[in-house]
Amino acid sequence: MDRIKALAREKIERLGEFLGTDLIYITKSGFWMNANFIVSSLFGLLSSVLFARLVSKDVYGTYQFILALASMIAVVAPNNMSSAVLRAVAQGYEGDFEAATKFQLRWGIIATAVSGIVAIWYALNHNVTLSIALIFVAILMPATYAFNTWGAYVQGKKDYKRYFYFSTLNTFISYGGLLLTLVFSRNLLWIVFANIFFGFLGNLVLYFTVVKKMKPGPKTDPETIPYGVHLTVMGIPQGLVGQVDALIIFHYIGASALAVYSFATLFPERLAGGLKFISSIAFPRFSEHTEENVRRSLPKKIAMLSIFIAFIVICYSLIAPYLFDWLFPQYEASVAYTQVYSLSFFSIIASMVQAALVSQKKTRELYYSTVSFPFIKAALLFVLMYFYGIWGVIAAQLIVIFFQIAFPLYLFERERPSPKI
Repeated sequence: MDRIKALAREKIERLGEFLGTDLIYITKSGFWMNANFIVSSLFGLLSSVLFARLVSKDVYGTYQFILALASMIAVVAPNNMSSAVLRAVAQGYEGDFEAATKFQLRWGIIATAVSGIVAIWYALNHNVTLSIALIFVAILMPATYAFNTWGAYVQGKKDYKRYFYFSTLNTFISYGGLLLTLVFSRNLLWIVFANIFFGFLGNLVLYFTVVKKMKPGPKTDPETIPYGVHLTVMGIPQGLVGQVDALIIFHYIGASALAVYSFATLFPERLAGGLKFISSIAFPRFSEHTEENVRRSLPKKIAMLSIFIAFIVICYSLIAPYLFDWLFPQYEASVAYTQVYSLSFFSIIASMVQAALVSQKKTRELYYSTVSFPFIKAALLFVLMYFYGIWGVIAAQLIVIFFQIAFPLYLFERERPSPKI
C-alpha cells in the first residue's frame, strides 16, 4: 500500500511539474475544501427543495429580497477584513485574527445604524414585515460578519482538514435551524429570523472554538487592519451593486419573478462558489511568492482552469432540465435561464485573478478594478432589464464576469517592470 501511495505521489508531482502547479498541495487541500462544499451543498439543496415545495413564490421572492437588502447594508461594516486576516496569518501574523475581529465588532455599529434607518423608512411606508426583518438584521448581522473571521484564520494556517470539520459544524447549526423552522412554519418573519439568528450562532461558536483550540499567537502586522479597511472601502461599490439584480427584479417585475430568477441562478452560483476553493487555496501560495513568479504562472493556470470550466458548463446545461423536473417542478420556467447562466462558472477565474492581486497587495490595481466593475454592472443591469427583463439581468451578469477577468489581468500585466537594456 505504501509503495502504491509513493508511486501515485511521484506521478502527481511529475504532472504538477509539467503543469507548473503544486498538485500535491491542491490534492490535499482541495479534498477537504470540496468535502466542505459537498456538505454545505447538500444542506443548501435540501433547504431549496423545501422552499420550492412548501413556500409560495411570493414569500420566497420576498425572502430573497430581504437577504439581498441585508447584504447591501453589510458593505458599510468592515466585512472584507477576512482577506487581510488570511494574508496576515499565512505570513505568521496570527495576532491579527483577534485584533481584526474586535475592530469589526466596534465598527459594525455603522451597519446596525443603517439597517435601523432603513427599518424605520419601511415602517413609515406601512411595510411592517420588512421593517421587523431589518431590525433582526440590525441586531445580529454585524456581529455575524465579525465572528465569521474564524474561517480566514484557519485557511491562513492551511489547516483545511480542521476547516472542514469546523465548517461542517457551522453548516449543521445554521442550516439545521433554518430547516427546522421551514418544517414547522411558513411565516416569512420566522424564516428570516431563523436564517439570521442561526447564522450568527454558528459563527459565534466557531470563533471561540478556534480561539480555544488553535490558540493564535500574539504577533501582529500594523498594516493588516489598514489593508482590511482598504479592501472594505474597495468592496462598497461592488457590494452594493452585487445585490441590485434582486432589488430591481423585486421592485419592477415582482416577488414571483425574483423567485424564478433565484432558482435559475441557484445551481450555477452554488457550484461556482464550491469551485472557488481553487482561489482560496491558491491565495496563501500566491502570498508566499514574488510578484514576478505569480505573474509568470498565472496565464497557464487560467488556461487550464478555462478548459475545466467549459466542460462543466456543457455538462450542467445538458442535465439542468432533468434536475429541475425532479427537484423543483414548480420552477420549470427557470430552466432556460439557468442553462445560459451556467456561463457564470467562469467567475471562478475572476476569483483567481482577484486572489493574485490581493496576495501581492496591488492596492491601486484593486481600486481600479473593484471601483469600475460596479458602475458598469449597475448601468448594464438597469438598461438591459428595462428592455429584456430577466434575460437582460442575466446578460448583464455574464458581461461583467468576463470583464472582471480581462481588466484586472490587463492591470497586472501593465505593472510588469520594463526590461533593462
